[in-house]
Amino acid sequence: MTRQKDEKNNINKGLLILSTFDETSPMQRTTDIVAKLGMNMSTVSRHLNNLLDLGFLERDDATGQYFVGLEVISLAGAALHNSVLYRYAYPELQKLSFQYEVHSHMSVPQDTDIIHVISVSCEKNMELLIPMGHRHPMYCSAMGRAILAFRPEDEIQRILKKSDLKRYTSETKTGVPEIMQSLKIVRELGYSIVVDELDMGVGSIAAPILNRHRKPVGAISISASRRRIEEVISGDRALLKNVIAVAGRISAKLGYFPK
Repeated sequence: MTRQKDEKNNINKGLLILSTFDETSPMQRTTDIVAKLGMNMSTVSRHLNNLLDLGFLERDDATGQYFVGLEVISLAGAALHNSVLYRYAYPELQKLSFQYEVHSHMSVPQDTDIIHVISVSCEKNMELLIPMGHRHPMYCSAMGRAILAFRPEDEIQRILKKSDLKRYTSETKTGVPEIMQSLKIVRELGYSIVVDELDMGVGSIAAPILNRHRKPVGAISISASRRRIEEVISGDRALLKNVIAVAGRISAKLGYFPK
């Protein structure tokens, strides 16, 4: 029993170390990880060596910094291959992106954030490419609000209470009443539009993906310049209708049908 407990602790510590690597900290020294986790140096060093041996981390000998290894990418590929949501959404988003020369995304919810699983770009808008695994907070992203709006009231309140409601720009909505009002509008319209709240000059239009239990399991969106999104809002309804239609087709393949 003690041996099993020790093995579990070792696995937990290894996973904790892996979780410290993200877009803001893609490369780290042992001391960086020690400071983040509060573990002692020898424990962290031992687990780093194990992760190196297994291929989950790699090390730059010139700087002594560690970075995520190819085994992690391999696991991500296996997860996506096993995801029906990914298989249904990817060809739809690829078609949407190239037809309208916009950037297309799909994300799934995790805790208070959304995680980008698909990011498709045509040649004219590569600057909006978002890497797989990138996180955005639910409360101020188009896909996040598209997911939040169709969750039960108590879940919405729990997520907002747990979220760090910080301002990314001067336009970011951070007050709970104004966020709740925006979610009410999303429910009424069936889609979400966010402009300038995450990045100035950039906007997104998103629609939820619902499963057969009518639960939001993800969302798709298109991103473009503020000017392009404003054109869609004011008159180019074909793109807006297609975003909604694509989300509807993916949802239907998951067993969802409107009442």
